[in-house]
Amino acid sequence: MTAVQDTVDALTAQLGKAKDEIIAKVADLEAQVAAGEAPDLTALKAAVQALDDVVPDPVVDEPAEEPAAE
Repeated sequence: MTAVQDTVDALTAQLGKAKDEIIAKVADLEAQVAAGEAPDLTALKAAVQALDDVVPDPVVDEPAEEPAAE
């Protein structure tokens, strides 16, 4: 295998691990809600934000306003 393929394989494994951890955390939160408890969403929010930040959101230019017709 090449170094590039080794890197791809390692990143794929890491993504799989992260997915499994998030699914487990969501299941824990669902169980807490089902039991009538108020779950602490701090860790889940941080994980979601970290994943969202991996690839920056595209910057969308707002269209310029056209002058009102007189």
